[in-house]
Amino acid sequence: MRRLLWTLVGFALASVLYFVLFAPPQPLRVDASAWTELATRTVPGAYHIHTTRSDGHGDRHAVAAAAARAGLKFIILTDHGDGTRPPDPPEYIDGVLVLDGVEISTDDGHFVAIDMPRAPYPLGGAGEAVAEDVARLGGFGIAAHPDSPKPLLRWTPENVPLDGIEWLNLDSEWRDETRGQLIKAGLGYFLRPGPALATILDRPVTLARWDKMTKTHRVVALAAADAHGGAGVRPEDPSRNLFNTIGIPSYEASFRAFSNSVVLDRPLSGKADQDGRAIYGAIRKGSVFSVVNGLATPALLDFHVESVLRTTPMGDGMDSDSDVTIVARAPMPSSAQMVLVKDGKILARSTDELRRPLNAAEGAYHVEIWLASAPGTPPVPWVVSNPIYFGPTPRSRLPLPPPLKVATPIAPFPWRIEKDSASSAVLRTSDHDATLEYQLADGSRGTQFVALATDLHNPAFKSIDLGLAVDRPSRVSIQVRRQNGDRWGRSFYVDPKGTSLDVPLSSLEPIGDGDGRAPVSELTSLLLVIDLTNAVPGHAGTLRVLSSALGK
Repeated sequence: MRRLLWTLVGFALASVLYFVLFAPPQPLRVDASAWTELATRTVPGAYHIHTTRSDGHGDRHAVAAAAARAGLKFIILTDHGDGTRPPDPPEYIDGVLVLDGVEISTDDGHFVAIDMPRAPYPLGGAGEAVAEDVARLGGFGIAAHPDSPKPLLRWTPENVPLDGIEWLNLDSEWRDETRGQLIKAGLGYFLRPGPALATILDRPVTLARWDKMTKTHRVVALAAADAHGGAGVRPEDPSRNLFNTIGIPSYEASFRAFSNSVVLDRPLSGKADQDGRAIYGAIRKGSVFSVVNGLATPALLDFHVESVLRTTPMGDGMDSDSDVTIVARAPMPSSAQMVLVKDGKILARSTDELRRPLNAAEGAYHVEIWLASAPGTPPVPWVVSNPIYFGPTPRSRLPLPPPLKVATPIAPFPWRIEKDSASSAVLRTSDHDATLEYQLADGSRGTQFVALATDLHNPAFKSIDLGLAVDRPSRVSIQVRRQNGDRWGRSFYVDPKGTSLDVPLSSLEPIGDGDGRAPVSELTSLLLVIDLTNAVPGHAGTLRVLSSALGK
């Protein structure tokens, strides 16, 4: 009995020591009892979630149940894909609105599309092309984990127009932690999962990148759970780490770490289609803020601009005005400080309501709420709003393609067919056009391709001018090649009604082992290529060349 007693005492002391050493603090409780009206219009949810449809641990029902336990009202699923799967319609499961998007792998990192219909062909290839396609289809495009330490995941294009950016991504956050920090977080996870995940957060450098982007156009910032729901090794990342080795984090833990809250004009109706439009509409507008729930909860935010004529809410914009006041209000813990930020610089601070008069304001202003107890070096903000914009800050928009012009006849381009041995193609020519009828080889994915090719005999040219048409919406890769096989190219959308392309030679990017700019004096071939970047095995179609010329 004495030995048993000492064993129990030792176990109790070890348990207390374990709790003292590794238990993360409980989230601070915020008194929001006086904010009832705003609370009814503020809807918390999680974005960037994977299910068993791609590389997640649970199905949509399991994810919705976890979100309900975490107190969320909506989730946005973003399983890996190419955009050709029709998105599931909005649906309420366990009281949680389930919305369906897609995460697309590109040559330049990952890109998320939400509120987008089914794509007419697989989306892939260059990041610029994917972002362009998402915009054309009416989707909302978001740069995924743009500062991930994993190069394969990181969204790298600098000048590609996009609608949103993940300012915080849980997958990126654990990757820059030390082994000791991960072990401590892993041990604390079994005591308080959500707060334990919050301990590995820092202030990401992405916030500074976002500030620069909002100088030229509107970009919505979202916090990405990147939730997979448990153990496993993802196809794009075969490495293992402490977290996925022991099967964490769960969906619920990810959702308790941080979330996004949209601010609506009115409460949700309970009708899935209607509420889905409201959630997407608020995100598109930028009427959304991010919250690290593992630090403090609940979070509400009233961020607007007061002027003589109107009140402008978060996410909206107005012309420069000589007499406006920025107002930010929120229920906050006693240790909190609210700051007003523009171009990465702090313009005002407050421990209560923040009011800042502005004269002839220009640019984007957002607010953050900081906690003295926040983890990270530098510390992660508890709350990050989206901006209010002043002056000419347009939304990212896809330029309309120029109208088709057929001014140059098909000569002097005598076209021929190049293809893999299993695919088939027929070329029909006339005085007015050249028509390629093709079918990529069926079966497993390989190197299927069909191309129209023509020889270049050391011409001096600066651009390639083409008039193309297809039988269905398609992408065609315009490529040039030199004698040793080095190639440069770029993908272009071609419409069934016809598309005019004016392709500067300097805009073509190296393909494979090529490097630098295409050396015009060494080029021997021009190719119009259809391959598995934006098609599938067995795909058949028609490509018409209506005009062709080399621009001097």
